[in-house]
Amino acid sequence: MENAHERFGTLEFTKHVKDTTTRIRVYMDRLIAEPAKGDRGSAPAHLFSVLGSDAEIAALWAAVTEGAYFQVQLPGRAAFAASLGPEAQSFRGSVIIQGRNRPVRHLVALSAELLKTRPGADREGKRTILYDNDPAFVLYRVSRRFGLPVVPEWASWFMRELERRKALQPLLGLGCSPVLVKGNKERFLRWIGKALKERTISIPEDGNGTVSWKLPQSLREGADAADHMLTADGTRSMLSHFCSQSLALFRDSCCILTTAQEVLLARSLFCQMLRNVFRFPQQHRRMMAHTP
Repeated sequence: MENAHERFGTLEFTKHVKDTTTRIRVYMDRLIAEPAKGDRGSAPAHLFSVLGSDAEIAALWAAVTEGAYFQVQLPGRAAFAASLGPEAQSFRGSVIIQGRNRPVRHLVALSAELLKTRPGADREGKRTILYDNDPAFVLYRVSRRFGLPVVPEWASWFMRELERRKALQPLLGLGCSPVLVKGNKERFLRWIGKALKERTISIPEDGNGTVSWKLPQSLREGADAADHMLTADGTRSMLSHFCSQSLALFRDSCCILTTAQEVLLARSLFCQMLRNVFRFPQQHRRMMAHTP
């Protein structure tokens, strides 16, 4: 956990009202964004997770609602402008840290396009934004969204097809390895049908008809919960719980932990990381203020 602040990015918002300029800069621990268009173009963002004071998070929440542009700075990269676009949603929570009088406020903001990746939300969608590029995870999430008849053994083949057909695009990520999968249900079904006819893939003969996905441990914990969290009813209640307790294990746009032991462990690790962040020298603390 040493030098934890160096693994954070920053998100800055500037607003001009008559003769007054408000400038807010906060720490950011998660980001999913597409590459900027052109040298000075803005980047479409799909998720960011930030920490700050009550006033800072309230201002950013309003800015997200308005579809404002933010200045993003990632470690080792040049700063660029980004926006979540219209109809973005944001959710706020608090993290209590031992030794601090006030809790740290936390905000997770998601683009409208990312919210449509839940199963059945947008059957005609041709773009699927994923939090991780693990082959098994990519096939699992795409099959869940479109209801594809697949088995885990096809994960490597599916990734090769995506790359061969240039349907897989790496995205900018902080704390994750996001990708954009291009294609709809009809397209993927054609791939599967052709591969089965050519015997490139086959349906396993052994087993009892059940499918068991062997996802990486860090992705498996929240993969199923993500589907419910992206629904209108589940998002607010579960994201509030997620924001305050399990940020360090965030997976696939909105995942939560499933057991009390995991929640306590994640909360302990995350609070330890935050304590390191807020103990660094005074010049770094200024980044949490309204003016640098």
